[in-house]
Amino acid sequence: MSYIRFGLMILTSTVVMFILMYLNTYAWEHVFFSETRTYMAVMMGATMAVVMLAYMMGMYKSMPLNIAIFIGSVILFALSLWLVRSQVTASGPSYMRAMIPHYSIAIMTSERAQIRDPRVRKLADDIIEAQRREIAEMRYLIADVSSGNVVESIYKDPPVALGTVEDALSNTLISQLDLAPMHEAEADRVLGPGARCRFNRSPEADPILWSAQGGGGAALKLNGVLITLDTAGDPQSGIAEFSAPGTTIAVRMLGDEADWRQNAELVFELDQGLTVGYRGFYACGN
Repeated sequence: MSYIRFGLMILTSTVVMFILMYLNTYAWEHVFFSETRTYMAVMMGATMAVVMLAYMMGMYKSMPLNIAIFIGSVILFALSLWLVRSQVTASGPSYMRAMIPHYSIAIMTSERAQIRDPRVRKLADDIIEAQRREIAEMRYLIADVSSGNVVESIYKDPPVALGTVEDALSNTLISQLDLAPMHEAEADRVLGPGARCRFNRSPEADPILWSAQGGGGAALKLNGVLITLDTAGDPQSGIAEFSAPGTTIAVRMLGDEADWRQNAELVFELDQGLTVGYRGFYACGN
C-alpha cells in the first residue's frame, strides 16, 4: 500500500470526523463553521495516523518515512491541542460561531431526554429557553461585530447593596431583563382578533413579539408582565418600531442578508440603557 494512499485515507477520515461533529446539532440553522471543531478534527486525524501506522508497520517498509509520519503527527497533535485550549485564533465572531453548535447540542439533549422528574424537566426547559435566546443573540452579534460595530461599553446594574430578602424580591436587575416567549393565548389577552405577525428567535419556540397585521398594536412579555405596544411602520416593507413608555423595539427585515438561519432582526431597548439584539424569523398570517 502506498504512502499517498495512506495520506489520503487520513485526510478523508479527518474531513469525515469534522462533518460528523455537526450531526448532534439540533437544527440546520445552528450549523456554523467552527475553528475549534476544525482543530479537534485535525487532532483526531493526527492521532489516527499514529495508531493506524503503528498497526500497519508491516505494510509500510520505509523506516525514514514512518519516523517522519510519527514525528509530524505528534507535532500536529500538539499544535492543534494548543490551538484548541489557548483559543488564540478565536475572535469574537469566531467564538460565537463555535458556541452556536455547542448550545444546539444542549437544546437537543434537553428536549429529547426521557425526563420524568419535574425538577429536572424544569431545569431542561430553562436550558432550552436560555440557549435559544443566546443563539439568536449571537446570530445578531456575529453580523453586528463582523460589520465593524465594536462597542466600548454596555449597561451595568448598580453595585450590590445591603438589604433584606424583601428588598431583594422587589429589586429588578435591568441587565437581566429580557423578552420572554409568549403563547398565543397570552397574545389574545392584549391584541384583538385578526391576522397577526410574530417574531421568533427560533422556529420551534413561541414568539417574543406579536403584532396586529397592518398596524393596530403589538404585545410583549417582560418580567412576567404582558405589555401593549404602539406600532409605527411595517417590518415587511423594511423596518417597524414598536414602543411603550420605557422601551422601544425595532424589527428590520434582512433582505439580501436573509438566509435559512434568519430573515429579520429585532433590537430591544430600555430607556435605562439596556440594548439587546436578536436575529430570527418574522412572519405574518393567521
